Amino acid sequence: GKTALAATLASAYAQQPSGVLWLNTEDDTLEALLVRVGRAYEITDITTTDNPTAMVGAVAATLTQHKPLLVLDGKLDAQIAAKFITRCADRLPVLVLNREPLEGPWATVELQPLDSAQAVAMFKQECGLTTPDQDPGVLQLVNLLGRLPFALGVAARAMLASKQTPAAYASVLNQVMTTTAGNPSQAALAASFGALNGALQGVILIMGATFRGEATPEMLSLISGAPNESIQQAMNMLVQLRLAERSVRYNAPYYRLHSITYAFAQARLTSSDRLKDLQQKVRDAALAYAQKYSVNTPDAHNRLAAELENCLAVARWAVTQGQRDIGAALLTALNGAGNFGNERGYVYELTRLRGMGAATAFPAYPPEPVTMTPEELLIANLLPDEDDTLDYDGDDLDDDDDDALLAEAEDDFDDDEAELDDELYEDVPEDEVFSPTAVPMVIPFDDLEGLRAALNQARQLSDKPKQVEILRGIGKLQTAQGMNTEALTIYDEALALYETLDEREGTLEMLEMLSTLMVKTENAQAAVLNATRGLKLSDELGDVETRLQLLMTLGDARQQLGESQLAAELYGQALAMTRHRGDSQHEALALYKLGYAQLDNADAQSAIDTWEQALKLFRTQLKHDYEGKTLGALGAAYGDLERWQEAINFHTSALYIAREVKDQAEEALNLVSLGYANGQSDQLGQALLRYRQALHIAYVTQQRANIVTTVLDLARLLLKSPRHLNIAELLIDDAIAHEPNDKDARTLKERVTNEKLLAVANGVAFLPVNGTARDYAANAYKLL
Repeated sequence: GKTALAATLASAYAQQPSGVLWLNTEDDTLEALLVRVGRAYEITDITTTDNPTAMVGAVAATLTQHKPLLVLDGKLDAQIAAKFITRCADRLPVLVLNREPLEGPWATVELQPLDSAQAVAMFKQECGLTTPDQDPGVLQLVNLLGRLPFALGVAARAMLASKQTPAAYASVLNQVMTTTAGNPSQAALAASFGALNGALQGVILIMGATFRGEATPEMLSLISGAPNESIQQAMNMLVQLRLAERSVRYNAPYYRLHSITYAFAQARLTSSDRLKDLQQKVRDAALAYAQKYSVNTPDAHNRLAAELENCLAVARWAVTQGQRDIGAALLTALNGAGNFGNERGYVYELTRLRGMGAATAFPAYPPEPVTMTPEELLIANLLPDEDDTLDYDGDDLDDDDDDALLAEAEDDFDDDEAELDDELYEDVPEDEVFSPTAVPMVIPFDDLEGLRAALNQARQLSDKPKQVEILRGIGKLQTAQGMNTEALTIYDEALALYETLDEREGTLEMLEMLSTLMVKTENAQAAVLNATRGLKLSDELGDVETRLQLLMTLGDARQQLGESQLAAELYGQALAMTRHRGDSQHEALALYKLGYAQLDNADAQSAIDTWEQALKLFRTQLKHDYEGKTLGALGAAYGDLERWQEAINFHTSALYIAREVKDQAEEALNLVSLGYANGQSDQLGQALLRYRQALHIAYVTQQRANIVTTVLDLARLLLKSPRHLNIAELLIDDAIAHEPNDKDARTLKERVTNEKLLAVANGVAFLPVNGTARDYAANAYKLL
């Protein structure tokens, strides 16, 4: 459906430095969206304010700097969405996913049902059918289900678990369809739910009683009284059956019901008059959870952050019930967690909670009776009554059965957990059984340890395709966590498996990944070998996109090896490809890289011409960060030509952009370059100021090598003035403290000592030394 399509589009953006910012929404306010952006990018000014609307400019600047693909997925007011996008993300790619059309400053695209061939392919993939002999029955099923992705996924997994043929399962759905007014999604859901065992049905109903249809296993355990491990096992089964979704929050699993499933469960509970009783259990569990983690530790903060949205939802519900003391009690518990709100960026949410817990001057109005929309009434009656029969043996769920189901979910989980491994569905006649591929194992792609366990299982089964899939997941996760060296080993193993399986596309993908990582880890010679092999294979497969990436990577490797002429030729080939394809994004990047190869090849004027072309493209593309980097590169080229004033101008412009986009590495680089250029043009005061400012950044970022090299540059400049020798000595002593074995620092120390003796003999009055070397640098940085 909508989310799957958006995820496919987002996967391409996820490979880019700008990445994807995905926000699941549930009637979020504008303020909530603003602080969520602040939390995503760890912008303290945004996350610690109690008035988020005052930070619209900061949010807009943050999104402009990072340039993500922005996805708003879920229920959201059209006016709030429009305000957020126009004020904060008007220059970004944005996807808004909603069940109903939203009017706003965007193009609306309505997703139609899949065509028959697509629907058949999806259904067969979901249920593991690989042969065409069942296609007539599958076609009948998918047409019955309206070719809707949600209905297809749920029905395919239910059919697989029940071991029925497509034709037999179509008969079941036909009967259920009569109770759903012909609604395909509700029919698929009703048939799947009605055939689950009591424990699993109970878990779904318990999740339906939560106020957002989502929770951690621990919260579900508190509500139901079942062990945490049993809850997780049950939820994983429901995930396999497409009745729930699994994600990760703070390295722990988190589960949510699809909105259709959530509405179904709520309607069942409402019609049986059990919803309010269970909601009170949810309320009590949320309060117990908050009180349990009312301590000031990182783990407690993780736990509270994972469930804070549910705690707020509980407080909102409690207000409607006239129970403001619940909000106050939750706030007291959260305040007991020390600086949780400030550290994790939930100041706005705690402010809202404070309002929910405040006493009112007038008696609260009694809550309005729970009413049901026509759609909810339809869902409530999805399952057959006692007089209705279906041709499968799952126990029908009447309203009177709900108490028993919930009791089973609450009390029986501590029985032998092997019960959950029993058949989810009753047996069907032997003549209706077929043997498709088993339900795939659940692979936790966001959990490194879980992936390693799954890999061991796949190895034991000698399942090479599954091994490759898991290895790719491990490599992707390790790369995202900066574990590039470890990822190299993983991708190398995946490459060997692809070669064994004779999968050339997979082999090419791994060669591209390996060469990129080898450049990042400065293993240039190995990168050349893999990239060269990948280029040959990309030609054979006609994969132009990968060829372009490999040309760039091979150029980077040649640059690392000092082979600038070869690098320039490779970047030139990549540049020609981008222009032939009309790909201005990669054209700008190729020009940027080509300029450095030309500069390193002692051709500064060609580098200037190349970077001026890149600069125009980056400005057109609003890539402010690369605009600044290109300006700095132009400064370096003019410096090579000893055109110092032009170099200073370019580095100064680059410096301001680096500060604007908060790129401290570029800021420090331009400050050092300015120090050198000012020194060469005899502007010694400015040179001294810029080196001091660069030194401050080195201290802040704790880059020991940068501290030492910048101190040495500063000290050599200070040696030109005998009155500054004490300051030079202070700085050099600090450099030696950071790197005791640095030969240049010790040599300069000896020189300063000798110069001081000579200065004393000549009666020089030294300038006083106040504070530390760090203070000396920080005082200069304040002048920026």
